[in-house]
Parts: sequence; C-alpha cells; structure tokens
Amino acid sequence: MERGHTMERREAFSLRILLLIMASISSTLVAQTTDSISWANLRVLTPGRPIEVVDRQGAAIKGELAGVSADSITVNVKHRTVALPRSEVSLVRVRSGKRRRFALIGAAIGAGAGLGLGVAGGESLSNGGGGDLTNLKPAIIVGSGAAGALIGTFIGSVVGNRATTVYHAK
Repeated sequence: MERGHTMERREAFSLRILLLIMASISSTLVAQTTDSISWANLRVLTPGRPIEVVDRQGAAIKGELAGVSADSITVNVKHRTVALPRSEVSLVRVRSGKRRRFALIGAAIGAGAGLGLGVAGGESLSNGGGGDLTNLKPAIIVGSGAAGALIGTFIGSVVGNRATTVYHAK
C-alpha cells in the first residue's frame, strides 16, 4: 500500500515540474519589448550584432550591424556593406544569438522531466501488469528520457531563436 502512495507522489511531483517548465516557456514567448518605436533604440546596439532590417517593400536584410546615424543604418551582409536611409526602414530586429545554449538547456530539462515520468510510468506498468512488464522498465525510462530531451531541444531552440524588435516605423 505504501509503495502505491509513493508512486502517486512521484507522479504528482513530475507533473508539477512539467507544468512549471511549460508555464515558464510560454511566459518567455509572450514577453515583448514595449518601447520598440524609437530610432534611438538602435544607437545602443553595438557594431557586429546580428540584426535583421526590413525595408518598406518588405524585403529582409540579415547581417551584422555596422553602424547607425540619425538618418541611416548600415549592415554588413556577406562581404558587402548595405546602407539604408531611415525613411526606407520599416523594422529592425535583434536576434538573441543564444539558440544553441537554450537548446542545450531545453534538452537537459526535457531529459530530466522525461526520465522522471519514465521512472513513474515504468513503476506503474511493472506493478500494475503483475510483473510481466518488469523487463521493459529500463527501455521505458530511457525512451521517455530521450523523448523529453528531443522535445526540450525543440522548445529551447525556438525560445533561443526569437528576435526582439528594437525599431518599428509608424
């Protein structure tokens, strides 16, 4: 009887951890910069920072920031420099540049959650199946951990690949 109670506590703990992770990821995805209108926001960016500039026609120019003046922005794109007048710029976004780091963090969190759920599920199946599934317990644990790691890697890379709008023309 006590063993079943322990399993319920483990499952409840694993579910709480998973919900906490999902809540923190969704709040990160929703967050946006509120003051994204001003051209002055561009002046605080350092040269060499990966950016994306969208012109009035909707064409995106991806490269590294070379410089910003009061009336233009200059971007280094594949061994050439592109200067755009401020009047032609519709949107400027800055990439976080931490996609790999977020993917690794997501993989670790996902693997941990998957392993926790795998242990709980493996215990439940081996106890509930009359002992017939005891041999599958390690495979269930490893499979759950691997699936969690894959899901975490995907979510982490999406979160780490987001871009923040630093300028938006009226």
